[in-house]
Amino acid sequence: MKLIEGQLIHRRYRLDRRLAQGGMGEVWKAYDIQLGRPVAIKALRSDQSGNEAKLQRLRVEAHNSANLAHPNIAALFEYYEHDGIGFLIMEYVPSKSLADLYHERGAMPPTELLPILIQTARGLFVAHSHGVIHRDVKPANIMVSDSGEVKITDFGVSYSTNQEQITQDGMVVGTAQYISPEQAQGKQATPQSDIYSLGVVAYEGLCGHRPFTGATPVDIAAAHVNDPVPPLPETIDLQLRQFVMSMLSKDPLDRPKDALVVSRTLARIERRLLDQETAASEDTFVNPGRMPRRVVSLPHTVNTLLRAVDASSLDNTASELRTSRKEQE
Repeated sequence: MKLIEGQLIHRRYRLDRRLAQGGMGEVWKAYDIQLGRPVAIKALRSDQSGNEAKLQRLRVEAHNSANLAHPNIAALFEYYEHDGIGFLIMEYVPSKSLADLYHERGAMPPTELLPILIQTARGLFVAHSHGVIHRDVKPANIMVSDSGEVKITDFGVSYSTNQEQITQDGMVVGTAQYISPEQAQGKQATPQSDIYSLGVVAYEGLCGHRPFTGATPVDIAAAHVNDPVPPLPETIDLQLRQFVMSMLSKDPLDRPKDALVVSRTLARIERRLLDQETAASEDTFVNPGRMPRRVVSLPHTVNTLLRAVDASSLDNTASELRTSRKEQE
């Protein structure tokens, strides 16, 4: 069954526009005519219809996403199969990805980047608490709305500790530019693997480039395993530099304990940086107008004497003017 615009799926979802297409599936923006809201539909490509291995992957994604109810995770509404094609009905997120923002802006100020990283860490902590490892944390899978709200998407290669493993031992799963050293070696991913990938995302956002490059994905993955992470620029806050580098430790045991520690630590750094920015702006404020008038308060007795002197001076001046007029006459 080939999917086309205007087609009604499951007697309630109207396909409006194809958003993306990959080797395994395609993603559509659709409209739920029963509830009157837009949705996103991820479906197996028609030429993959009946492919049991690909269907199993969609089932795993549905299973792993089903219980992850959190503001920073794109919600799964429904999963069903028809004519050998699986359909994931998901929350439609009308936002740019963090990859889009990096492409447009390059490096971001820490006070703008940190809220994105904090929300992503919170979403990952909820997934990890349910035994789900994302395994493909990268900017393209982090959606950021205009108001700054973050949604983690695409649990397509996620792993759950509560289900049977469908990938073979030694199989490398993830994206080379953001893959953890243990994943690159074909080892089982853990919550610390997602933390490493988020560390790469943070590094890229702070520097404008990733820590490792290479001619091929294999070269890049090997660099994550073998090469030391290049230091972050010294212009970046010291504590922030140190913490991001701890997220990028080769040994998972040297990384932060969990994603909740990541979110809380980054939140403390963000508050401190915002306080510093506020203090700096107050210290450097200059009144662009004229110099303020000096106001002096004098004791009551002095003010009385001054008024008396002023009155006496006025009387003398008036008397002198009268005398001058009489002489002239």
